[in-house]
Amino acid sequence: MSINTSVKNLAHLAEASAERLGERGNYEIGGEVSTNFQLLDRGRRIHAALAELGFGPGDRAVVLMMNHALVFPLLQGIFRTGGTAVPVMPQAAAPELRYVLADTEAKIVVADADRLPVMREAVRGLKHVKHILVQGEGADPKASPPERPLDSLLEHDPTASLPDIDGSEIAITLYSSGTTGHPKGVLLSHANLLASAEAVREAAMLDSWEGPRTTLSAMPIAHIFGVAIMNDLLMTPDHLADVTKLVQLRWFDTEPFMAAVHQHRANSTAAVPTMLALILHHPSAPKYDLTSLVEIITGGAPLPVELAQAFTRRYPVRIREVYGLTEASGMGSANRRTEPYRPGSAGRAYCNAELVIFDENDQPVPTGERGEICLRGPTIMAGYHNKPEETAETVRDGWLHTGDIGYLDADGHVYVVDRKKDMIIRGGENIYPAELESVLLEHPAVAEAAVVGVPDEVYGENVVAFVVKKPGADVSESELIEHVCQQMARFKAPSRVEFLEALPKSGIGKILRRVLRDKAAGKG
Repeated sequence: MSINTSVKNLAHLAEASAERLGERGNYEIGGEVSTNFQLLDRGRRIHAALAELGFGPGDRAVVLMMNHALVFPLLQGIFRTGGTAVPVMPQAAAPELRYVLADTEAKIVVADADRLPVMREAVRGLKHVKHILVQGEGADPKASPPERPLDSLLEHDPTASLPDIDGSEIAITLYSSGTTGHPKGVLLSHANLLASAEAVREAAMLDSWEGPRTTLSAMPIAHIFGVAIMNDLLMTPDHLADVTKLVQLRWFDTEPFMAAVHQHRANSTAAVPTMLALILHHPSAPKYDLTSLVEIITGGAPLPVELAQAFTRRYPVRIREVYGLTEASGMGSANRRTEPYRPGSAGRAYCNAELVIFDENDQPVPTGERGEICLRGPTIMAGYHNKPEETAETVRDGWLHTGDIGYLDADGHVYVVDRKKDMIIRGGENIYPAELESVLLEHPAVAEAAVVGVPDEVYGENVVAFVVKKPGADVSESELIEHVCQQMARFKAPSRVEFLEALPKSGIGKILRRVLRDKAAGKG
């Protein structure tokens, strides 16, 4: 099923999906089982309540919540008003949150009860914040701005009426972490996210899927992966309506995640590479039966070939690597479910995307040659919020310049080498951290590895590796440097190796390289 051409926004998509599929009860979100009709009804009620609070077209609501049964209805309620949802990672500190609130001039804030102290600090003095909605206990109606329980919005009578929301209007703003300075708000329209849902469905080749489809997700709604999973629900094909189930966990924690796969016999999940490494090296992994998994969709960072091979040796699962970024609604390229996997490749461009490799002059490079990955198509963002210069620099002549380095093979499969900004230039030679990390991961004592560059007076930059050892394993700095030198040119080898108990990671498990750079430079 392609998206009906009359569907021009996400609110209409939810309505059309319910009408097409009828009532289905296979959605477990945050530990609560719901039907699609119940989710839609809650969205309608939240829509009515938000409208009564004066929230409407063009307004913005910041959402600071773990995955919860009300997250999907809340977003639908926001979409239905014609407003914009601004999901933020629940771990955000008060200064980070305040920046987002001020930048978006948010009118409403929604927060988990345990984040209230942070939220109250962040909103202090911001006159544009009119209401705080609290998931859980502790709302203070006498506070300024006034607070009220989120579930009180469900007491309103539902409304099925929808404003005239054009596809070009902004549905979601997601703030990218960035490497320096303040994060940038990525503006994603209804049309962007509808095109994204269409692309995901084509790559999954669900028309040929047979039997039950139980998807387990721990991706936060504040990440583009989480948004994609929400919309994937609404795209369920008719023939899978009775056998599709979603289990949405509140958060990723390795052992509970494995236990959920075991309990629900999940056969599909989405993960960043770090999640696979944590499962592979977890001492309790043998306790859980993960053989129900048919496919794991990985993205968010390049997947080291060694990690993929180690994981599939232990578990008979197909890893389907995808490539994308928030500025492209999470889209870029994907390995199709029914096509042979090429190790190291993130597949071909999505059905509605163009993908090319440009040189420094924005000219295509020959097959096999490295350059910057650039994308064009209906999933490309409307721009960065309040940042016209950065928008113009990133999207040129319709092409999104991703900042990622990669190359194409003769069949159009893309191989992502590294982030352009992560590339280390040592004595005039380009060194790609991902390549070094892959070699380090081949050592039997290494569980995780991250490589960064640090300033050097002689070479411009030098190479520092951070390594987490496997449980019970032992290896020295000199052994690892020699291991690298046996497989790569010596100038690429780390000048030093530091051992850590764990690598610093973001809320979805991406390695925080800026933290490692500070540590390597003696600042952390």
